Amino acid sequence: MNSYLKPKSAAKVIHFVSQELEEIILSTMKKISQIVGATLGPGGRPVVIERQEINMPHIITKDGVTVARNLGFSDPTMHVILECARDAATRTVAEAGDGTTGSIVLAESIVRNTYEFCKKNPKISPQKVVRKLEQTFKDLIEPCIRKWSLTPDESMLHSVAKLSANGDKELADAVMECFNLVGDQGNISIIEQNGTSRYEVQLLKGYPINMGYEDSCGKFYQLFLNDREKNRCLMEKPVFILYHGSITEIQTIANFLMMLGKAAFEPQELNLTKKFNHNIVLVATGFSEMVLATLANNFVQGDTINVVPLLTPKGPQQGSELNFLHDLAAVTGANVFDPITNPFDNATLKDLGYGIESFELTRYRSTVLGLCDEDLVIARSDEIKSAIPSSESKMDKMILEERAAKLVGGVAKLIVIGASNGELREKRDRVEDAVCAVRGARKHGCLPGGGWTLKMLIQEIGILHKDDVILNEVLIPSLKEPVKRIFSNCGMNEEENQHAWELIMNYDNFNMVYDAWEGKQVDAVAGGILDSTPAVLEAIRNSMSIASLLGTAGGTVCFYRDTELERQEASDTSHFMKTWNGQEE
Repeated sequence: MNSYLKPKSAAKVIHFVSQELEEIILSTMKKISQIVGATLGPGGRPVVIERQEINMPHIITKDGVTVARNLGFSDPTMHVILECARDAATRTVAEAGDGTTGSIVLAESIVRNTYEFCKKNPKISPQKVVRKLEQTFKDLIEPCIRKWSLTPDESMLHSVAKLSANGDKELADAVMECFNLVGDQGNISIIEQNGTSRYEVQLLKGYPINMGYEDSCGKFYQLFLNDREKNRCLMEKPVFILYHGSITEIQTIANFLMMLGKAAFEPQELNLTKKFNHNIVLVATGFSEMVLATLANNFVQGDTINVVPLLTPKGPQQGSELNFLHDLAAVTGANVFDPITNPFDNATLKDLGYGIESFELTRYRSTVLGLCDEDLVIARSDEIKSAIPSSESKMDKMILEERAAKLVGGVAKLIVIGASNGELREKRDRVEDAVCAVRGARKHGCLPGGGWTLKMLIQEIGILHKDDVILNEVLIPSLKEPVKRIFSNCGMNEEENQHAWELIMNYDNFNMVYDAWEGKQVDAVAGGILDSTPAVLEAIRNSMSIASLLGTAGGTVCFYRDTELERQEASDTSHFMKTWNGQEE
């Protein structure tokens, strides 16, 4: 007789290939597409989103990715489908900064048309449909988009910013002013401020870093976000520790951190006249999961120093991480430690980097605002520039030029001023979209907007694959859907929508597009209707990724939802957030 109970797996909600599963997937995708698609195009409308945090204002936004990130379903199967769709869509914004809304609308259409096609042709495998779409993207769609891409001038970049910002010329002017100040490699920091609605631009001395909390903090990143409304970690007047090596054990730096703790909370023991700053940025080439867990646990305690980990960005050159650390040392004034010639055993408070105004850590980028000593930065920049003439390759030359530009280029601060929290959030989202769109266009080019690329792809497929039943019944109808959604958001009924689409298909001029806002045909370049090439390309790529996941699903296995347990966990989390500094509100 067994003296113990056998463990069993938790009970699950199981759906296999059936009409019921198909209806769940299609209805979920339709709901996602409808709510996110409501923000698409010049006639898109803002969505009001309730905040989970207590006493936080509601979000009012026309940014598709913000809407997508805040969706949720009580039904476990629907929620799992949502997360699959959302993951691929948010990857669009990660790669291109824009295009999430079009990605979701297109994905819903591909999934729906895939199911309809497979119903009519039961002997054709859904996998064959997906393989055909993937091959078409690789062989036709991506090469065509890159071939059609235009090299933008200043006015075309302004048009990209304006279109991404939903026609806000003042916003586009501010974004372009920022890029003119800091160039391609500079960083743009977006600040919110209450007041009469407008935008202001300032040039700050600082240093942008292409590394964010997602890579640096791993799965513990949520614990480092002390500004959850803006989804970032903000450190005021931090000090910097630079280490050329991977920290795999907390003991490697424990003694030094204890010294910093005493300097911050018991300065008299170290003969200091005032308390040391307890905000610390620890930069290294790697962190073990145990080290990240320890730092995260300390960060949420109110009586310890706050240490934020930051990984050194990796580059194609040998020694790129050490070069980055020396560049950052010039900005912060810190010494670079390493395990062999300069270990932490010899560290003193003088080895740290001081004089920095603030440090902002976001998902994919970081910003150091302020300089310790401008002369150090100039000297380091001159040292890098002197190495450019002896570069061994064009790539080496480009990397050196980029490093020098980042040191002296500074950071442009774009101040978004609004009368309410809802207005500020909505404007900030559009600023972020415009900044990412312009950055992508400067690097990869732009395309005529208004559904021009989708129309051209339909024509190209019709010429090269006119007898392919899969492409004609699945892909071509799907490519029409985002354009139709733009038209319907501008108030067109079904008949007007169809008439506008026929006009688009019959244009002879290569750059001619339909301006849905004005209701007339215009030249895309002259009319300022231009999209960033990466936004268009990644939207199509990731919509097909969603379709490959959901259009061929053979079943779902999901946990049951326990409402009482989830409410209790939400209550515990809320209580923890109120009392994390050790004091009740």
